[in-house]
Order: sequence, then C-alpha cells, then structure tokens
Amino acid sequence: MLAANRLAPALESLPRVFALSDLKQLLPGEEDQALDVALRWLEAGVIKQVAPPRPVFFKVILGEELDEVDRCRGLLRAFPSLVMVAGSVLWRQGLSAQRDTLLECCVSESELNCNLPGVALRWRPPAWWAAVRQAGGIAGDHHGVAMLTPEMALADAAAFGDVWMPDRGAVDWNQLSTSKLSEATQPLLPLRWPSPFLDLLLILQVFQYLDQECHLSSNQM
Repeated sequence: MLAANRLAPALESLPRVFALSDLKQLLPGEEDQALDVALRWLEAGVIKQVAPPRPVFFKVILGEELDEVDRCRGLLRAFPSLVMVAGSVLWRQGLSAQRDTLLECCVSESELNCNLPGVALRWRPPAWWAAVRQAGGIAGDHHGVAMLTPEMALADAAAFGDVWMPDRGAVDWNQLSTSKLSEATQPLLPLRWPSPFLDLLLILQVFQYLDQECHLSSNQM
C-alpha cells in the first residue's frame, strides 16, 4: 500500500483532468495500485469522476470551477465520439448573439451520466453519425471538440427537438446558406423523433425563417 505522504505529490503532478492511465504513469512499478489510489481520492472528495464508470477524473479545487478548456478535455476523454451541436455551435461560430448556458453535445455512447457542470449530452443513433459524415456536416473544432456546421446544427435541432437553440432574433441568418441547410436536412429526415408531422413542421419553420430573413436583407440593401 502506498504511503499517504506519497499521494499528495502524485495528485499535484496530475493535470486538472486526468485518466487512470495518467496516474499509472506516476506510479512506476506500482501501476496495479492506481485504482486503489483513485478510489481513496474519490472518498476524500479531492477528485470526481467525469462520467462513471469511465476512469476519467477531474480535481476538485475549492472556489475554482473548471474552465471550458478542461471541460472539453474531460468530455473528450470520457466520450470520444463527442460532437458539439445546436446553439453552442451557433454562438461559438459567431452566428448567435445569445450565449448558451449549457454546452450542448451529442455522443454515440448510450450511458450519458456526466458529473461535469454546465454540460448537456444527447444521444444520437448510429445512422445519425453516418448521415452527418455523408453530408459533410462537421467543420472545425473548439478545444478539440468537433462541431457541426451551422446548417447541420439547425437541421439537427429541427429534426430531434431535444437541444437548446437561441431566439430567432439573436441569429445572424445572413451567414447561413439555404442550399447547405437543405443538404443537411435531407439525410436527417428518416431519423426524426417519433412524430413525423411535428418534426417536418419544425424543419419547415427553419426554412421559413431563412427565407424571411433573406427577403428582409434584400429589401434593406
């Protein structure tokens, strides 16, 4: 068993977000004790598990919340499939003046339990991931987290209706492409949540918003 006076330096040597594999590297020749050490830290309340049962942790520091960089790192290590969606994409890509209060992300993992504050995880089926890739619906990243294109973010929100989106007036519609939105919407149509009529109505509303804003912009020029 490792002496208690060896545990504190080990914890200090780890980054704010770390995995069990990182701890093992600090314990050469004693790697098999890494899990016991992590459990002792959890019991002491000095670390928390990002997403049980995954062996990814973050250090608890009184009065110091996780910044967005560490939050993204923790999410990526716990959910490798992670993709940012919805209003979180629009704000970070400069298309929305209204900021999200939760980081909206989709994952392929079925277990969505997550202890990170300020995060909303949504599950998407395998067909969704294939459709997004086929439509070229991912562009760029934020601290390593892949992001949907703005048009795909709108199409996904309209099709599934389980994510936060900014108010209509907060969106810069001039930066959106009607043709790209159409291309993003088509592969998601067969995947709509359970009421086809409701989902189709949501998608039509998105197109109407775009058309109205385009007309307004043309009249003002």
